Amino acid sequence: MRTEQIAAVLLAAGTSSRFGEEDKLMAEWRGKPVAVHALETIASMIFAELVAVVRPIGQAPVLHRRLERRGYSILVNDRPEDGISGSIIRAVEHVMPMRKCRGILICLADMPDVPQTHYNRICLAAEDIRSVVASTDGFSASPPAFIGRKHFPELLALRGDQGARALLSHGVQIETMGASLRDIDTPDDLAERRPE
Repeated sequence: MRTEQIAAVLLAAGTSSRFGEEDKLMAEWRGKPVAVHALETIASMIFAELVAVVRPIGQAPVLHRRLERRGYSILVNDRPEDGISGSIIRAVEHVMPMRKCRGILICLADMPDVPQTHYNRICLAAEDIRSVVASTDGFSASPPAFIGRKHFPELLALRGDQGARALLSHGVQIETMGASLRDIDTPDDLAERRPE
């Protein structure tokens, strides 16, 4: 499927509870805040819509500004403690009225190393509105992932922090190097991955 038929959804509303006091999405990674890597890579592609689900502006002012500058529609999740499902629901409710969007590409802001080529491969593997295409490191299914419009009702029924994991496990899986799918959850994740 062409990216012009897909809404890219960047999930960036987590509480970063395992990261400590600092906001992990604003922690520096290779000269930029962690979240900026993903938001710029996605914004450099041609999607039907760019959507970001974030915490309220008072908690993430820099991220809000960066997203606005790159043309994202910003949706605020004021209950991030409810888990990733709340963010997915907000994004689906936003995209549902857009008939040109045949599905969403769910991307995580704490995965700074996903290359544009991998996002493209996922979109190309999506055949129609029934498609589900996940990433895999060879072991488990994960975002980035395409979920077709036919599955929106299922996404709207999600609860908690499992996200769409069950749905992704039944879809097509596109394998890529594990390093590009690692997410940053703790300060140690940043330390381990700093260039020599």
